[in-house]
Amino acid sequence: MDFCAIDFETANQNRASACSIGLVKVQDSQIVDEFHSLINQGETWFRPDWTEEIHGITAEMTAAAPTFGEIWPRIAAFIGDLPLAAHNARFDMGVLAAMLEEENLEWVFPESICSMQVARLRWPALPNHRLDCVAAHLGIELDHHEALSDARACARILIAAGR
Repeated sequence: MDFCAIDFETANQNRASACSIGLVKVQDSQIVDEFHSLINQGETWFRPDWTEEIHGITAEMTAAAPTFGEIWPRIAAFIGDLPLAAHNARFDMGVLAAMLEEENLEWVFPESICSMQVARLRWPALPNHRLDCVAAHLGIELDHHEALSDARACARILIAAGR
């Protein structure tokens, strides 16, 4: 099982406001590499009520970070031709598409898989299939709403589901 798990945190409800990205590469059902970066969105994108409640990332924390356009070559190289995986893939693929559009970048999306959908099929009796609930059920350590931790949990959920 080879794929790249991806997770974004956003500065507000706009999908083009990514302020953090986490990527976890899985090859032969093993985590082999990780990448994390804050993303400089500028102060105007940040809604403190949103960010403080959800993930705590502030405009000040991202001020020295690269823009999405600046780190895109590293992201694209990290993903390569691997399928993308995310917990609630619809959200994260939407953020990726919005960020690419915002920066006028073209990219052919690879296959994607949603670990939330897989968890619904694999563990239907769980009270819900949010990332924190599935991770707790599987004993996966999670710093929820920290992009790299969320991507790592997504990867581990898919690895566990594949066993």
